[in-house]
Amino acid sequence: MDPPLEEFFPVQNQETNLLELDLTGKDLDQIPQTVLQYTDLEVLKLSFNKLKTLPKGIAKLTKLKYLWLDFNQFEEFPEVVCELTSLEHLYLSQNKLRHVSPRIRQLQNLKVLFLHKNKLTMLPNEIFHIVSLLDLHISENQIVELPEDIGRLENHTMLRGWENQIRYLPDSVCRLKKLKCIDFAMNQLQVLPDGFGKALSAAEVSLYGNPLVQPPFEVCSEGVKAIADYQHQLSTAEDRVDPCLKMLIIGETCGGKTSLKNALVLDKSQLVDVLSRTHGIEITPWDTGSEIKINIYDFGGHEAYFLTHQLFLTHSALHLLVVNLSDYCESRFHVEIGRWLDMLAVRVPGAIVRIVGTHIDKMSLEEVEAKSSLISDQIATYQSNRDAILQEIIDKLEHSMASPDVMSPHSTNRLAHEASPKTMFQELNERLDKAKKTAYQKLCIGQTVIPVSSASGLDGIQTLREEIVSMACHGQYFPELRRKLPRSWIILERLLSAKRDEANCPLYITLENCMQMGKSAGLLTESSLKNSLNYLHRTGAVLYYEALPMFVFPNPTRLIDIFKALLKDHAEMKAEYFKMSWLTAVGRQRIDDGFTHRAILPHKVVSSLLKQHTGQSKEGLELLLRVMLNFGICHMLPVAEENSLARAYDTPDRMYHFPWYLRRLKPDDLQWSMYPEEDEEHIEVVCEMATPSPWGLFERWCVLSTRHLSYRQAWENGMHAFSETDMSVAIMMQHVQEGGASSLHVAGRGTRDRLTTVWTTVKSIVSELHTLLKEWPGLYTDSFICCAHCVKMCTDNPGYFNGELLYCTAPGGIQSLRCPRTSASVDVSLVYPPS
Repeated sequence: MDPPLEEFFPVQNQETNLLELDLTGKDLDQIPQTVLQYTDLEVLKLSFNKLKTLPKGIAKLTKLKYLWLDFNQFEEFPEVVCELTSLEHLYLSQNKLRHVSPRIRQLQNLKVLFLHKNKLTMLPNEIFHIVSLLDLHISENQIVELPEDIGRLENHTMLRGWENQIRYLPDSVCRLKKLKCIDFAMNQLQVLPDGFGKALSAAEVSLYGNPLVQPPFEVCSEGVKAIADYQHQLSTAEDRVDPCLKMLIIGETCGGKTSLKNALVLDKSQLVDVLSRTHGIEITPWDTGSEIKINIYDFGGHEAYFLTHQLFLTHSALHLLVVNLSDYCESRFHVEIGRWLDMLAVRVPGAIVRIVGTHIDKMSLEEVEAKSSLISDQIATYQSNRDAILQEIIDKLEHSMASPDVMSPHSTNRLAHEASPKTMFQELNERLDKAKKTAYQKLCIGQTVIPVSSASGLDGIQTLREEIVSMACHGQYFPELRRKLPRSWIILERLLSAKRDEANCPLYITLENCMQMGKSAGLLTESSLKNSLNYLHRTGAVLYYEALPMFVFPNPTRLIDIFKALLKDHAEMKAEYFKMSWLTAVGRQRIDDGFTHRAILPHKVVSSLLKQHTGQSKEGLELLLRVMLNFGICHMLPVAEENSLARAYDTPDRMYHFPWYLRRLKPDDLQWSMYPEEDEEHIEVVCEMATPSPWGLFERWCVLSTRHLSYRQAWENGMHAFSETDMSVAIMMQHVQEGGASSLHVAGRGTRDRLTTVWTTVKSIVSELHTLLKEWPGLYTDSFICCAHCVKMCTDNPGYFNGELLYCTAPGGIQSLRCPRTSASVDVSLVYPPS
């Protein structure tokens, strides 16, 4: 029996002035006949129900303009909608559709068509004959190709088709010159149509997760202008193929990485003892005898180098993860394999990895097979667990989006979004997109361990060599090695290579000077120069970082040597300053105490460590230290004032803090209580990660945040400081590790009249973190604002507001919000920053 008619009474929407009936989330498996009596209906919302079919009588609703059928159970396209010729918006997302009826062409007034997250493998040409269509959403299906007729939609403004199996975009897509957004992320695109960038110059383009070859990934990631510039360069210059593969050998210290490199390059055994192990990174060219050149990056395995290793990781490289198979046991998985895979997964998502087991000359064949099988099983479990974590996040977000309460006009959550240009649904959708992007770009790990010995006999080395060369030559793994490059890029690479070979090659070249080199190569704009530099950085020819956009490092080994000088294990660093002859016994002891307990070194010591890299140049040293600050390696502490008490303990020399070396625990005398004082307000932002925090992220965040702070105390996983602009505002930064998950916290405290400064300082520090997180594209994070009322009330498990509010303005006329957990009233000024 149908529910009473009054339950389905349509209303006149005050904003659109359209007659609307909202049956969202009514658990309907069929449309009540009473609904079909409202023939003047213009908007019908049937989302979040259990509909599988539509009654023929719905064709009576001839004035219907908006029809929501998403989040239902349609397996067959409801053909009757093709008779609703007044329709302008049709939403059929989140169903189980396998096809779309060609009769859809009858909807010649249709402007918006949503078909995403179904089971479509193709689209009928007839869709592209609806000339009124402005917005087509076909993402998350199994569509393989788009018809050439797509070019007929010349008024189209939004085209979204991410997460399909599309291998190419038809040339006619370049006729869609009114596009504002084109999103084909996570497909199988390798080549974009000629003229794509110029034709779609007004569009926002998203193409991540594709095996892009032409243009290169690093160009496409910079947007449509970069694509246009590249295609212009390619069309007006001679092009050629210049295949060179970057291969990284990573793994724990003393795993046999350098010996393996020697065996591959020299084709003979040249073992390396413990004292001769790799410090930092060593780069070696390898002539494989094939047309492919390979540059081998041999990464030192000591933890002291982990911080900077990540700076040299790039996409389109082959990663050999080396494990000492003879010493391996089940409990060593995380240390020897798991954490290295974690590093690759977040820094270079989608990286190609092969596991190489060394020292098999010390084992029997049965032992080799047993341990290789164990590692393969553990990696399968690792990948399964990681997939499950991300899938759980995706499921929760999809469940939240599928809830009609998300759009409820009476929900507390809606109140928190009134001032935002995004609805809560849109925010959830953005987080879902980010989570899916993270889950999509999985590591490509070989299924079996490749066993080798670098000792005499070189067991397995020839097999490994053949495997590497085969992968390098095979288009499936590294299709970009076959790409054509603009001649201007090749000329610039040669110019920078010549500069690198000079006896007095500078550590860096300013972007201005590099621009002059670029012009002589034919790169006439800064945009085209940066496209080329980004590509050269990816291949390892130069180093060019977003954090230092005005500097180009032509010789990567120079920067590696500098990192080696500053980042060592504790014992090696102590040995360095203990042998400095100009230090007195007392001076040496004071330096040792400062380094051991506070991870600080005076300017003279740092200058001595870097002297061979800067000579006697004061300017060179100052620049180098600025480079270290931007990389998050170290920062300068403020010099104690002449008459201050601190001068009794610190030298008048400048001091540099290296958070990476901190090993001490949280101080007992820390002037930060668990809960704020009666007259203090507490603002806290939390960044949560479902996986372990990347190496060095917290330490680098602390260094970069010192721009906004007056430093006081630091320990291994925390820092307590004060706002640079107001010493009465205290700041606490912490890194919390719980099982496989981790979180970063920044909290500020101050009296009510200092609340603006608290918010400003906290936001500045969070901004530093968000900028830093761009370096880890495979890391899924969520941000939250801790309920200040819960903290004030000493609640063990406080509530959290959405972190998006950090960039919103408080709704007008609203004085308080309800805590999402306790429902207690919270002053709106403690949830939203001041405008």
